[in-house]
Amino acid sequence: MSQIKSVALAGASGAFGPYVLRGLLDAKFEVKVLARSKKSGHFEAGIDVVEVDFTSVESLTAALQGIDAVVSTVAGTAIKTQGVLIDAAALAGVKRFIPSEYGSVTTNPKVQTFPLYDNVFMIRNHLQEKADVGQLTWTVLACGAFLEFLLASSSTGLLDFANRKATLLDGGDNRLTSTSLTTAGKAIAEILKNSEATKNRVVKVSEIILTQNQLLQIAQKLKPEDKWHTSTVATSALLKEGLDEFSAGDFSFPVIFKIIAGTGLAGETYGSAYDETDNDLLGVQELTEADLTRVVAEKLG
Repeated sequence: MSQIKSVALAGASGAFGPYVLRGLLDAKFEVKVLARSKKSGHFEAGIDVVEVDFTSVESLTAALQGIDAVVSTVAGTAIKTQGVLIDAAALAGVKRFIPSEYGSVTTNPKVQTFPLYDNVFMIRNHLQEKADVGQLTWTVLACGAFLEFLLASSSTGLLDFANRKATLLDGGDNRLTSTSLTTAGKAIAEILKNSEATKNRVVKVSEIILTQNQLLQIAQKLKPEDKWHTSTVATSALLKEGLDEFSAGDFSFPVIFKIIAGTGLAGETYGSAYDETDNDLLGVQELTEADLTRVVAEKLG
């Protein structure tokens, strides 16, 4: 495959997009940002921002002329809409497409019929169909849960650092791969720099494998005077609640979180810890226990 030089990025102003943009720019790729509107202040001066209609194959095809690769970082609610972008990329002669997935267990067939995951599988199948006829190639980056999200000081993090509370999933020993937003953004650039070795496959990176009990033990060691309030819940129960509520028409964030936690944080049930990775290929350095301790100390305040 010829060298990838130019990249179009969709979803650049979202939660992960800015880190991918920085990774691509630092790696000296020519970057074009695809956006619904050129809102001032969203991007630094000099960034090539092109207004597109994400529902129009024609609009996207025109914007993708001369582009070697497309990276999508659109939000979870927009996963299904990537089909139009894929069709446009194929028509424009794009060589590589990286879809918005970036999850823990999104490639496990056990989850493919669940809400949220069904669209992920549909998009990956669509990409494979294009690859089968030689129209483009694809790569999925599986990076586990983003470290910043897992360590967020809220009820959705692995521990509620602010209130010294912990809801231990399945007892707290589920192993979970995690990668920081910055490292994942750099990994995207490395995928494109190693285009032949990453062609038409899932690439896995893991900056660290965590458990809730590991984090709790570090926190207690750092501040033994603090009293932590703990409770337990089964991820299978969370998943069932989420699926039942979703089926009843409740599509709220708490319901979606139950489905995500019941699968992506369920440890070995769905394979959320990556013991075999592509870290060496992409130059990903694993975090040490000392690194993790420093992060936890910051969270404890």
